[in-house]
Amino acid sequence: MSNPIAEAIREALEEVVKTYTGVIPDLQEAIVRKNEDSTALGDISAIIGLTGEKVSGVFVVSFKKDLIFNFIKSLFGEEPNEINQEVLDAAGEIANMICGGFRRRLEKFGPSLKASVPSMVTGENHRIHSLCKSPRLSFIYRVDTSFLIVEFCLDKMS
Repeated sequence: MSNPIAEAIREALEEVVKTYTGVIPDLQEAIVRKNEDSTALGDISAIIGLTGEKVSGVFVVSFKKDLIFNFIKSLFGEEPNEINQEVLDAAGEIANMICGGFRRRLEKFGPSLKASVPSMVTGENHRIHSLCKSPRLSFIYRVDTSFLIVEFCLDKMS
């Protein structure tokens, strides 16, 4: 990947996922999604607001349910059988780690960003309404037999 944003996302995602699962995520597809295309690509989404000097945006990490269950099994030794508070907390924390790694890497060539506490959204075909005016960059990664999706957008403030 020659795109520095895509590379920063890949490196941050690889760092976190490999640490907890031993698996290196494999990019399947990178797409640009317009704001009217708000259906989430996963079953559980952590939405993190971003702000910096003259910019604001969003960083979204969406998990397929089976993937976050596998993360929890590798962390705690027992796999949940439903989406509960433990699952939401784990998804939010993993998203925080990915976003933090991304922000550290982005600062080398772009703005310094502060992040909000993740807002968690669940459910089949849930919607994510980003406040960004610009389209979202979406990166779909395969992790073992499941998927994790990272979406990012950033707008200049006037």
